[in-house]
Amino acid sequence: MRADQSHAGVPAVTLIHPSGAAITTDPTGLTPAEAVAPSPAGSGCPLRLHGSTPSRSITAEGHLLRQHGEAPAVELPGGVRARVVVSHRLAQSLSADSEGISRDAALHWPGFADGTREVEGVIAAWTATASRNALNSYGENHRRLRAPIAAALTKRRVEAMTPDIEAIVEEALDHLANGPNVADLVPGFALRIPHQVIVRLFGMPADLMGPFYAAAAGLFDTSATAEEMAASMERVGLVLEQLVALRRASPGDDLVSDLIRAADEAEDPLTDDELRDQLMLVIIAGTETTVHAIGNILVHLLTHPAQLDLVVRGEVPLENAVEESLRLQPPAASVPLRFAVRDLTDAESGESFRQGEEILILLAAAGTDPAVHDQPDAFDVRRPTARRHMAFGHGEHFCPGAVLARREIAIAAARFLHRFPDARLATAPEDLTLTQSFISNGHQAIPVQLR
Repeated sequence: MRADQSHAGVPAVTLIHPSGAAITTDPTGLTPAEAVAPSPAGSGCPLRLHGSTPSRSITAEGHLLRQHGEAPAVELPGGVRARVVVSHRLAQSLSADSEGISRDAALHWPGFADGTREVEGVIAAWTATASRNALNSYGENHRRLRAPIAAALTKRRVEAMTPDIEAIVEEALDHLANGPNVADLVPGFALRIPHQVIVRLFGMPADLMGPFYAAAAGLFDTSATAEEMAASMERVGLVLEQLVALRRASPGDDLVSDLIRAADEAEDPLTDDELRDQLMLVIIAGTETTVHAIGNILVHLLTHPAQLDLVVRGEVPLENAVEESLRLQPPAASVPLRFAVRDLTDAESGESFRQGEEILILLAAAGTDPAVHDQPDAFDVRRPTARRHMAFGHGEHFCPGAVLARREIAIAAARFLHRFPDARLATAPEDLTLTQSFISNGHQAIPVQLR
């Protein structure tokens, strides 16, 4: 993502969607001084969702939305209306309803497939049908696309990858140690780790590594234009096509080979194009969210010295801090968009959803629901409810890479704290800039004084 334009002092943000689209959000009309602004007269929605801005986090916005119920009607950036779910209980209930709730816009969003519904900007990209992957599919097709990923991203593979992850983290720490004393942990540390993990996880051969590095570097280049990002996505896709063909002819002990084997053993095997799209999903989802998760936990620990001391002294396992950070600031605040397959009513809250109605589950709000957590906005590594979050989703769309992501986050945080025990933020915590989005939930930069 990148801040590449500005409007009234608020930069636009370009996100990379798993479909391959580079999406620039439109900041027009954002009012940083307002937490939740009324929608324009006659819009039919009482509220407008902004996402994080320089003066307010998406979590704070979720608290204000909660005052209007468990699933208030909201206008999203781009003018799409949706019910935004801010209750942890309701979010889990809807996520678990694999038949009543869908992520497939072509099937379940009236007017989308035939073009009679006009959708632009960030929502258009997140509901794109050009790339069919496990994220935006429904029912048996979702299970068909997801199954090979889940079969390939096993706990056994993560265990086997752990020495590689440790080596990658040490290389990233060496990079920091050999650089200036004040470093930005986003490009200098957090981004380097998942990027390298993907390369090793895929078993990228030497002759494809150069083209992949060049394309993937453009994929996460914060100075790139939307057109340059789209070109990088195309180049990554071409490399993945070559990699799938290579591993189909010569399988190895890597995720791509496992994915091909699992896909081919299925009753309805995936095509090579579908395999490429699943690999693209792994790259995008596995990089951007892990970057933010690593950055978020380091910010939380460095800004809470008493909590950090509990972890460093071994009184509280680091894994507790990881879960508390994921709860408090999930790296994806939301993942647009879901749709009611039929008319639904939640018996406990009385919230009703009509067939085809748009639903956005605000993960950042679900994790700070006061009905689940005492003092939900506090970072507390001893919190007994820390694991009651939805940072990796819930139900059929639970992230199959969650075990790998947790391992990367924990190793990165532990090794950083060991290598740089005196590290501290090089700016006031309130001056850190959040990614300005209702989807991506991290920091644009994390300047840290290392010694």
